[in-house]
Amino acid sequence: MLKSRLKKAAWAAFAIFAGALIVIKPIKGRPCVNIYCWYGALPQSVIEQFEAETGIHVHYDVFDNNEMLEAKLLASNSGYDVVMPTITPYGARQLHLRIYHKLDKSKLPALRQIDPVLQDKIKDIDADMDYLLPYYWGTTGIAFDEDRLNAIIPDIPKDDTQLLFDINVVKKISPYGISLLQEPVDVFPCFLEYLGKNRNSRSLEDLWYASQRLAEVSQYIRRFSSSRFVIDLVLGDVCVAQAWSGEALRAIDDARKIGRHIRYIIPKNGGDIWIDAIAIPIGAPHVNNAHAFINFLLRPDISAQITNQTQIATMVAEAKPLIKKEILTNTLIFPTHDTLKSLQISPVFTGQAAEAYERIRMRMWAQIKMLRPMDRDYFDTIVQKQCARTRK
Repeated sequence: MLKSRLKKAAWAAFAIFAGALIVIKPIKGRPCVNIYCWYGALPQSVIEQFEAETGIHVHYDVFDNNEMLEAKLLASNSGYDVVMPTITPYGARQLHLRIYHKLDKSKLPALRQIDPVLQDKIKDIDADMDYLLPYYWGTTGIAFDEDRLNAIIPDIPKDDTQLLFDINVVKKISPYGISLLQEPVDVFPCFLEYLGKNRNSRSLEDLWYASQRLAEVSQYIRRFSSSRFVIDLVLGDVCVAQAWSGEALRAIDDARKIGRHIRYIIPKNGGDIWIDAIAIPIGAPHVNNAHAFINFLLRPDISAQITNQTQIATMVAEAKPLIKKEILTNTLIFPTHDTLKSLQISPVFTGQAAEAYERIRMRMWAQIKMLRPMDRDYFDTIVQKQCARTRK
């Protein structure tokens, strides 16, 4: 049974990449809405319920990282009606580029209370939720095979990012597999904090130093992935993975069925929070249907249903009484108030200097993943070009 589910998950992962080739075509004579969402974030039962209640057909494509979504949104009219970007830094940057349709709140009667503590963390981005409607949230931490890790390094603290970044620790774990998330925004801030630097530093010297140290670690990393780490952990292909809470908890459940013990922790020296939003891109072909779909997701019963099935926390405060007790009281899904206040969220950087920094970081990240660390002369050349471009 588990093998069958994992096979389906593997095919779904393939569909993430194949989805880039899909051409959206409405079903003749039938209203539709085109959704582009995170893999694993919308249960099929929820889609079927929406179709049954409204008569609107859902065309549903999935992605597993923000870079893929952003590339589609910036390249051309994507044809999607509803997308779900991570608010920082992606949604904020996209909002600055004016690629989202302003929400018509008269068509969203289910929009009531969003969790105030979480809303406060994004108040400087879209305080009135005119374009980006926060919906899902969770943490970024570390998932690991507890039994195997205890056998490899029994005395090491299991709540610290040295599991991912300490070169001496990583060397010992490496034969059993380590994976990092695919996007630099998830790795560099955490690594800078591990190095004792400001996680939100915009210093190019800090970036250079971090990239050199990270290049040393990368040779011991088996995979950079934002979705496959779930299957890898369950099958034992990796022992330690930088992970998002929802996917990590899914791995815990699947691994338990075959006697494998996966554990997820929010590291004491680098806990992050992420918030995904619902948005309507400019040029969406079915704006009214998009609002109908968003309003459906905002209903407490639907929001609770999604959380109960995916173990991904919802921002809809009124859904909480309908969420299963074992999920609502699980502090890995809904952290305590004190933990929540301490969690970091990516700050918003906009303007030409921020764009130049991001392009430089992306070039360095590509080199790191290819196990080809950038030399200083090449780095200085890139910096000079980007700075010149900024001054124009």
